[in-house]
This record gives sequence, structure tokens and C-alpha cells, in this order.
Amino acid sequence: MSSSAGGTARRAGVRKVPLSDPGRRREVLEAVLALLAEVGYERLTMDLVAQRARASKATLYQRWPSKAELVVTALQEHRPVMAVPDTGSFAEDLRRLLYEWQEGWTERDRGLMLAVLEASRSDPELARLRRERLSRPLLEAAGIAAERARDRGQIPAGVDEELLLQLPFALLVMRVLAFDERPDRALVDRIVDGIVVPLMHPQP
Repeated sequence: MSSSAGGTARRAGVRKVPLSDPGRRREVLEAVLALLAEVGYERLTMDLVAQRARASKATLYQRWPSKAELVVTALQEHRPVMAVPDTGSFAEDLRRLLYEWQEGWTERDRGLMLAVLEASRSDPELARLRRERLSRPLLEAAGIAAERARDRGQIPAGVDEELLLQLPFALLVMRVLAFDERPDRALVDRIVDGIVVPLMHPQP
């Protein structure tokens, strides 16, 4: 086969639906997550994504200028959008946020999380984007709930507010990564009722 014929064959395998199409965008990002689960971050390349998603590599780079940007975008859209509840109780607001986080969890999420955490050690751009776009929105949502609780006088004096926000999510992540446990509402209730509520209502 001539080189021109080979080029025609390769172009014929590329889907011409633009990435502005929501369905096509989801298809490409799902291909990214599938590859990340299969080969890890280091071995994932734009070429592999282009082949799996039947897309042009140039088109991918136009939308996502780096592999880190593409991977974080895929992870970001994979997770649920965190709506900040307002139940009148900080513990209950936090419980609702934790419910939302764990209900979006899938079986492959542990592997995806491990892959990104490991790769963040050697990829500064990935580490920055992971903090800014995956970790920060969740803590910001909890921070809004804490601000309301502070205004209502619900956070006792002496409680470290920053650690109070981080602790429940850190415990969930630890159970997932260290114990290979799938988070559920029962675990969320243990954390909120066994740790957050006693901190919010200390006994004399």
C-alpha cells in the first residue's frame, strides 16, 4: 500500500464529529479514563487516546494542550458536581457532601486515583491541576458549609476548622486506598456521627 493510501485509511478511521458536540466529548473523555485504568498515566499518550477515540491527535491538542490537562478534565467530568447543601447543621451538610462524593464512586476509581497520585510525584503540572480542579472544589464546598456554621455559632472554639474540613474526606480516601474499601453511606455515617458530631458538640 502506498503512503498516500495508508494516510487515507488512517483518516477514514477518524470520526468527524467535532469535540464541541457533548456526546463526542464524553466519548473522548471516557476513552481517556479507560486507557488510564488499563495502562496508567506514564504510558498513556495522546496517540493512544486518538486511536481509542478515533480522533485526530492535532484536534485533541487544540482542545487540551497537554496530557495532564486532558486527564484531569476527564477525571473532573467523571466525578459529580458538588452542590453545597444548607440543612441548618454543619454535620448534616457535611454528611450530604460525603454522600454525594461516595455515590459517584465506581469500581475503577481506586485505580484511577492511585495512578494520578503516583504520577503527580513526577509531573508538576498534573499535581497542580489535581489540586486545583479535583481536590479544591470539594474542600471549597465544605468550606462554604463551615462558613455558614461559623455564622450560626456552631463551630466550637478551639476546633481547627481547616482540619475539621479535611478529616472526613481524608478518612474516606484512606479507607479506599489503604483498605481497598468501596465507600458507602454506612461509612459516611460512622465518620460523621463518630467524629464530626462529637467535635461539634463536645461533652463537658
